[in-house]
Amino acid sequence: MDFNDRFYGVTTLIYTTYNFPTTGSQRVNAGSGFFYTDLSERDDTKEGQWREIKSAWLVTNRHVVLYKDKDDPSQTEYLPTKMQFMVRDIENDMVIWHPITLETKEIRDRLKLHQNTEVDVAMINVTDILMEYTKNKKHIISFYGVTSDNLPNNNPLKINVGDDVLVAGYPKTFYDTTNQYPIIKSGVIASRWGSPFKGQPYFLIDAKLFPGSSGSIVITKPQYIAVIDGKVKYSKDGDFVLLGVYSGSLSYYMSQEDTDPFNAGIVWYSSLITDIITNGVSFKG
Repeated sequence: MDFNDRFYGVTTLIYTTYNFPTTGSQRVNAGSGFFYTDLSERDDTKEGQWREIKSAWLVTNRHVVLYKDKDDPSQTEYLPTKMQFMVRDIENDMVIWHPITLETKEIRDRLKLHQNTEVDVAMINVTDILMEYTKNKKHIISFYGVTSDNLPNNNPLKINVGDDVLVAGYPKTFYDTTNQYPIIKSGVIASRWGSPFKGQPYFLIDAKLFPGSSGSIVITKPQYIAVIDGKVKYSKDGDFVLLGVYSGSLSYYMSQEDTDPFNAGIVWYSSLITDIITNGVSFKG
């Protein structure tokens, strides 16, 4: 599959709605997400084999799913009353969004979080939903999910500080509304790769991103020619590595007199995805 098709097919727009009965108020937020598919083990003795999709997940930020008022001393997290994510559909030869809606109970039942509540990654199990929709090949454009093959430990491409990265999302719902394609921004890895920044399982990127890009997928730029095991190799579709999940900017002022912060983007390591699938916990609120 062409890199553009894979990259665009993996991303989705997310809306969350919160109703607060005590005040009678309502809040609607938007964010980005992407699909991850957990596949059966590869048999290296066979070529071109089909692999079973064990589960399919919508990956985004914890703060995209769970709302928390920064001015609330209790810092209580709230599940959405309603959550929508999108898959691409074709109608009258036009690409449109096909919304999929989950209510509070479904969200709670499907949601998995990291045991460390500071990890800003959330995953929704959408296996049955996506399998049902992709059966109808006539209308639904099949989603593309990144897999464990794209994770750094399973990919031969090397990663270093200063490497180029791509970030794809729907900042404040701004995107190509004709084709439902996300906005792509570029940057570089700005902290030591593989090292938890200040003890947290994320790294920094130097990239000027739009506000509201939470939940965007972060990958390496596709490579078509690379030196692997001392040999020059070619990939016709372009190979890339899934680096992580973008969750916002880290604004740091060098001194009290500074008016311009050192802005860097926080990206939670992609290894957290498999950790959550294996060891994740339900929402306790």
